[in-house]
Amino acid sequence: MSTVVERGGWVVATVVAAGLALAGGYAVGVRQNTWPSYASVFDQVKDGVVSVVVAAPTARVGSGFAVSGDELVTARHLVMDAEAITVRDVDGHAVDATLVGADARTDLALLKVEGAHLRPLVLGASEPMPVGATLIAIGSPYGLAHSLAVGVLAGRGRRLQEEGGGPRVDFLQLAIPLNPGNSGGPVIDEGGRVVGVLSGTHAQGQAISFAVPVEILSSSLPTLRSGALLSRAFLGVRVERDGDSVVVSQVVASSPADRAGIRPGDRLSAFDDVPIATPADLTRALDALAGGSRATMRLLRDGQLQLVDVQLADWAEQSVVIGGMTLRPAPGAGGEVVAVRPRSRAEVAGIEVGDVVRSVDGAPARAPADIRDALASGEPAQLDVVRDGAPVSVQLAGSF
Repeated sequence: MSTVVERGGWVVATVVAAGLALAGGYAVGVRQNTWPSYASVFDQVKDGVVSVVVAAPTARVGSGFAVSGDELVTARHLVMDAEAITVRDVDGHAVDATLVGADARTDLALLKVEGAHLRPLVLGASEPMPVGATLIAIGSPYGLAHSLAVGVLAGRGRRLQEEGGGPRVDFLQLAIPLNPGNSGGPVIDEGGRVVGVLSGTHAQGQAISFAVPVEILSSSLPTLRSGALLSRAFLGVRVERDGDSVVVSQVVASSPADRAGIRPGDRLSAFDDVPIATPADLTRALDALAGGSRATMRLLRDGQLQLVDVQLADWAEQSVVIGGMTLRPAPGAGGEVVAVRPRSRAEVAGIEVGDVVRSVDGAPARAPADIRDALASGEPAQLDVVRDGAPVSVQLAGSF
């Protein structure tokens, strides 16, 4: 006999039998009322996980989890332009939330809820976990609240959009099937401890997703609780390594670097007295600064030492022109197309005004600067866009 029971919103099929006779004469023994081992982990953490419903120019749903009785962590890209935020617990109870702090460098945000009594999750550690360790993700894919998915740690130290302006952390790579709505939810180990915060997925990959390690969350909480809204610094150069130095290969028009007079061919040697020997050194120097910060760059031009003062911009606020399309910032995505030049790469590919670009070649984009950097080489690329609310894949040809 088989029965189907619904428990706490979960539908579970149970076979009640000592064995089943099969056509070939074999029998399979079935244990009675055998529950998956992950059920106990879900029961342990479910009261601290919420759905996050955002009222904004583009309404969306994500996930979050409690770090105290009235504080929730979620993904910054989910809530930054929110006109109103509502969170729902495992029982469906809804309460309003307000944004306390956010950091574009980590894609983390902290919410405050009034009148709620949430059960905070225990923060664990991701560093000791080996690749292959079992992990559990809980979130709201496509609005299906408190859904559980299981997979493994597939890798660590993944940097996305290295030369762009998006989150600059060493992500955990997960082999877990996730979908829109999971962002901001917790990644849990088998002991019920948080080891990461879900940030995004690889658009072309099957069950490839990324999470911010819990160690970064732990170190960011004091800043988030202070009410800081930290942006990513934007300089506006592409650099290449040349021996033991770094050379500017491209300067973005009207960028902070352009306004400061930095030119292609300049050799960077220091950024605010921090030595620059590799492109990664420049990335780390920018990581430490927010948009609007001032910095002094030391460079060599025609063999002459020069000191250049530059005021950095906020990467998320920069509109860009690339491939014949003009993109402006779009909440929760890379950018919205606001103009397409006739006979350009974008027009030939079928890009339309109003398209919202979410990723380039499978890599999530958080701002127009990310899209520009991903397309700057002029190579063919696949753009994943949202058009009239539906996902569309567009193949952009190489430079003409």
